[in-house]
Amino acid sequence: MKTRSAIPLVATLAWCLSVATADADPSNKLRGVTPSDLQRYVPDQKGQWTCLDGSKSISFSAVNDDYCDCLDGSDEPGTSACGNGFFYCANEGHIPARIKTSRVNDGVCDPDCCDGSDEYNGLEDCPNVCEEVGAEAKQERERLRLILQEGSQLRKEYIEFGKSVKRKMELDLALFQQQTADRDRAVEESKKILDAATLAQEEYHEGSKGDREASRKEQLAPLIQEQASRLTRAKDVRNKLRDTLQNLKENYNKNYHDTAVKNTITGFDDYITGLGEDNESETNNAEEEQKDPSEYSTTPDDRISTLMDQTYVIQREIGTLYDLLDNMRHEYNPENNDEAVKASVKIVEEFSQTWVTDRQEFADETALEVPAELTDESPEAEKFKDDVDAAQSAFDEASDRQKQVQDGIRDIENKMKADLGKDEAFAKLFDQCFDFKDIEYTYSVCFFGNANQRSHSTTFLGKFSHWEGPNYDIQVYSGGTKCWNGPDRSVKLVMTCGTQNEIISVTEPAKCEYVFRFQTPAVCPVLPEHEHEAPPKEEEEEEAPAPNPTRHDEL
Repeated sequence: MKTRSAIPLVATLAWCLSVATADADPSNKLRGVTPSDLQRYVPDQKGQWTCLDGSKSISFSAVNDDYCDCLDGSDEPGTSACGNGFFYCANEGHIPARIKTSRVNDGVCDPDCCDGSDEYNGLEDCPNVCEEVGAEAKQERERLRLILQEGSQLRKEYIEFGKSVKRKMELDLALFQQQTADRDRAVEESKKILDAATLAQEEYHEGSKGDREASRKEQLAPLIQEQASRLTRAKDVRNKLRDTLQNLKENYNKNYHDTAVKNTITGFDDYITGLGEDNESETNNAEEEQKDPSEYSTTPDDRISTLMDQTYVIQREIGTLYDLLDNMRHEYNPENNDEAVKASVKIVEEFSQTWVTDRQEFADETALEVPAELTDESPEAEKFKDDVDAAQSAFDEASDRQKQVQDGIRDIENKMKADLGKDEAFAKLFDQCFDFKDIEYTYSVCFFGNANQRSHSTTFLGKFSHWEGPNYDIQVYSGGTKCWNGPDRSVKLVMTCGTQNEIISVTEPAKCEYVFRFQTPAVCPVLPEHEHEAPPKEEEEEEAPAPNPTRHDEL
């Protein structure tokens, strides 16, 4: 219930006078009553009146006496005594309104009562601004009417576009399906021609194989001989370094305790242990090298490749053995005057002049260049090649044409599966993308595709999943990149009527759950033709809309 604090004496007297005057005026009994409820505020023959909820009967003189008698507050529609009723503002020149009675005479000019009637006690001067507010509201209604009118026309165009697209897709699909058999047959026939041309070329090359192999053998013979010599040289050097280290191991003076020498011997032992099966493999290779070249079962290309591989392996061994001796050469103690050590140092010093450590190759050798295999450039060979090239080109072209038909069918079937709304209006937006840039990020959505967030990198917010509700005005994009310590990212695309297609705001009401607000003609209502001709005639409103609960609270 309403309570009052002390007020200055003059204000008190003024208030008492205004209440006495109000009580003297019978019309004040109906202050705050909605016009449709006036017949309910009539006393009976005994001067009694019943609360609107039927809970009790009171003297009609108790209505609007600033004292709450009825539980539903209906006896005080024009005062704040009860606080749970509603006060009617006539707002002549604008739209009537109802506010909670708790806001009557609360010292705040309620914007819903543009006529200032909610503050009638005179303690707060609330001017009547209904004409100005009404004019502004009229302008806003006209603006919205024009948007609705234009949006409705665009929606009709979208619908017609969607229907035409659907008809065209149906025709294109039928055409593609008719072409499928012809394209498949063309691919099959061109493949047969290609196979026949390839086989004829292979048979020709097989017939001239002996001559080509003889030419190739003659071409590579000097290189094979040179590479074999290099392999022999590498093995000789490798063996010499092995013998040097073996002699060092057996004959160095163990009483000197030279750390550098001991490390070299340990490294050599590790090398010998690690050879394992390599020695057996090398023995087999040595036996192979004793054969006459005509006995080789492999081709000349295989032979030279094998020789190069074997040389490479031996050179890696030389590098290992040389590094062991070279490290000792720089770190051993020459004062020990160990003959075995001095002999090893001398050998490695002489060898260092012929060896490139970085490349692990001999200084006077460069890698052999193996020429490409000789090709048959005879007129017969050229003809077979031209036939194969022409058949391959025809097959590729037929395959491309077949793929175009298959892709076309797949694309149309996917689009026809898409739910484009009750009247296909969203065909206009299919695959179209829109951006919205705020201070830090750029948000984008491609209708029936993906939604993303871009900054320095792109974050996937979701893929189109489904429509929400029956009105075709909310799309859900789900399955986006998982949010750290949260859900997968998702987007709700909430659409309202507008004459342009654009994202007007982006919010994140819950962690990683975004709301894109989008205006588009695709959701504008379709108006009857006569509503496009002129603005609707305004009628005086007697009933007030429900009060806005978001207005100021009781003070």
